[in-house]
Amino acid sequence: MAGLAAISALVNASERSERSPLRSEQRAAVQRVGQAVSLAVERFVTVGETIGDDNPEIKVDMYEACKEARAAGSAIEKLCALQAEAKSTDRATLVRAARCLLSSVTKVLLLADTVVVKQLILSKDKAALPS
Repeated sequence: MAGLAAISALVNASERSERSPLRSEQRAAVQRVGQAVSLAVERFVTVGETIGDDNPEIKVDMYEACKEARAAGSAIEKLCALQAEAKSTDRATLVRAARCLLSSVTKVLLLADTVVVKQLILSKDKAALPS
């Protein structure tokens, strides 16, 4: 949930910066948020790719979802860097990048959930077998 709060704060800061320029400490904070989002996405997709490696039936879809998440995280980091450099960033662009990130992370989670459900069904079936 901290990631969602950071992105919401970032979008709100972008909206405020359209009305008045950011102070230097605000620009630094915006840049740190972008870097933190990108790092968190990288850690998350690394786990997703590991799940894909262990489950060949979802590997291609998982890698595609992870690629999309990486691209969205990178876009957010770049937009934050632009805003921190006092260059104009469009709020709508930041919102689109956040939505793309949310969509791709959701795909990764759904694929991982598919694996968990299959494992639960296998465990249940093994437990139901007579000894």
